[in-house]
Amino acid sequence: MLYLIAGNGGPNFGDELIVAHWLRFYRAAGYDGPITIDGRGAGPSERLLTGFGDVAFVSRIPRHGEGLDRGYADFARLGRGFARANEDGFAKVSMIHVCGGGYASGVWRNATRLLAAASELKRLLGVPLVGTGLGLGPFVDMNAADAAAFRSIVDDFDLLECRDALSFDAMQTLVGARPELIAGLDDAFLQPVVPQNRASRWLHLSGWQRTALFGGAGSQAIRDLFAAFDKVVFWTCSRVDAELFAELSAEFPEIQRYGTHRLLNQSIPVAPQDAMLTCRFHPHLIAARVGMTGRYAARSAFYRAKHDLVLGLGSPFRPVEHGALGAFAEPDGRMTAADADRVAAKRRVAAQLLARLPNRTCGVQAPLSGQPPGERAPLDRF
Repeated sequence: MLYLIAGNGGPNFGDELIVAHWLRFYRAAGYDGPITIDGRGAGPSERLLTGFGDVAFVSRIPRHGEGLDRGYADFARLGRGFARANEDGFAKVSMIHVCGGGYASGVWRNATRLLAAASELKRLLGVPLVGTGLGLGPFVDMNAADAAAFRSIVDDFDLLECRDALSFDAMQTLVGARPELIAGLDDAFLQPVVPQNRASRWLHLSGWQRTALFGGAGSQAIRDLFAAFDKVVFWTCSRVDAELFAELSAEFPEIQRYGTHRLLNQSIPVAPQDAMLTCRFHPHLIAARVGMTGRYAARSAFYRAKHDLVLGLGSPFRPVEHGALGAFAEPDGRMTAADADRVAAKRRVAAQLLARLPNRTCGVQAPLSGQPPGERAPLDRF
């Protein structure tokens, strides 16, 4: 059994997207064995991600919870204790893959429980432990005992790919330079993004706070911005995003909603001539990859690290500024030009995972675009 640990189940579009990408990859590569996805919740993902064969969605290993005043070392002990007490329930696991995202970030000390449990299970079961596209930084108030506990976790990974410089530098500070620790890419790069072929220009909105998204602009300024586009669409990536959409659509009925199910199971409606206002990381990343311009809002160190990642890759997005709502930068095409090479680099990392998967039946090369063989994956194109 292939055991994937992920941030899905909230649901949140970016976390569900990453799980969908890895399910598509493993199935297209020829792995037809059972896959378990251990996320925040099972029900939402079961409804959003279908058609991948023998896949079970569970919420088994504890992650975020009570006791936020504890340190990283305290949560590491809890995670290892959970693994030892529940070893028999993981007896059929052949590889543990900690999928990418910011759900295991050090900004939440209690997320260390999840990583420590995976580390301990690797020791108990003697199976490979790999991590891809992880956003582990920033860390907060880490003392010597905390650093030792986290170092012990990292030591157990056969491959650990960090998606951003902040995480990679923090890991190198803890464990030093080593071949299994690599600076890589977000797991979204596992699949290419295919833009729509249309002449119309759309404005895309994504976020959960009106003031942040529009920089405090009033209703008339927002209305004037909307009038400059052929269509305005709102990506409701989570429940709080849906609440903001409901508020905005009552005032601006022209806004059309694209929910998580639609975004995952149909073509993502992006085109190079479009623009975006977003608080979200993955919408920013997807938009910039196809050559879009826009503005982003980041009001915490956690989100600044995320958006800085995209900016470092060449995004032309600027921060949201009061009084400059529609003043978008001209895209220069850097991210679009580099995208195929980045997808290929991500696939090389993924190939290392396949090589570590025991008793695998993988012989089909996963395609860079289009549907995988057969009808295994419901996703259209990304």
